[in-house]
Amino acid sequence: MRYNLLKKEATPTWEEAKEKLIKSIFLNENRVGEEYIKAFPYDYDPEIHFVHEGELTKPYIIQPDFTLYFLNEREQVEKGYKVLGDGEIIEGDTIKIIPSPTPFYEWKVDKWVYNKGMEIESIEGKIRGIERELEATQARKIARANLGIKTKYTDLDIEISKLLQLHADACQELTLI
Repeated sequence: MRYNLLKKEATPTWEEAKEKLIKSIFLNENRVGEEYIKAFPYDYDPEIHFVHEGELTKPYIIQPDFTLYFLNEREQVEKGYKVLGDGEIIEGDTIKIIPSPTPFYEWKVDKWVYNKGMEIESIEGKIRGIERELEATQARKIARANLGIKTKYTDLDIEISKLLQLHADACQELTLI
């Protein structure tokens, strides 16, 4: 069990609440129970301290009754402790993730917006890659012929045909955008 020793002072913000944390320790709860002097033998004074049992995993404030209130996701965003990422919106008190329809969408405020330029760049990159592979394969075929290597070129011819078809398909895809 995680035991957190805090100063008995109510705080309106997480920044102030973090400053009130004196010490945190992990001990077997059977050894400590609610005898916090065992967990913090030289530090714990029940007049000026209180102990929170459990992990401090998200932003919190110290309430007037000296309990911790953990902020929900909406409150964390509103207070600036958490920033929404692409595809994230607040729904109720939680963050909901809206997946991108395709890689060619950009997150604008609260919705995905199609970006034609991104798709064109992607297809043009694919075409350049096919052209490099096509040139390398053609160069291999020519080099073998120039060196007098007596092998069948059918494997390279089949590979070149496949690359030419891929290139034609990608070019057609680009014209359809």
